[in-house]
Amino acid sequence: MPSIETLITFISISTFLCFLPGPDNILVLSQSAINGRKSGVLITLGLCIGLIIHTSLVALNAFS
Repeated sequence: MPSIETLITFISISTFLCFLPGPDNILVLSQSAINGRKSGVLITLGLCIGLIIHTSLVALNAFS
C-alpha cells in the first residue's frame, strides 16, 4: 500500500490534469475562434466519429 503522502500527491496531480484541455479541445477552440461556429461543430463531429470507430475496433478486437 502506498504511503499517504504518495496518495495525496497522486490524487492532487490527477485532479489538476483532469481540468487541463487536451489537444482535441484546443483544436476545436482555436478553429472555432478562427473559422466560426460551423467549423467547430464539424471538427467536433469528426472527432466523435473517429472516437466511435476507434472504440468499435477495440471492442471487436477484444472478442476475437
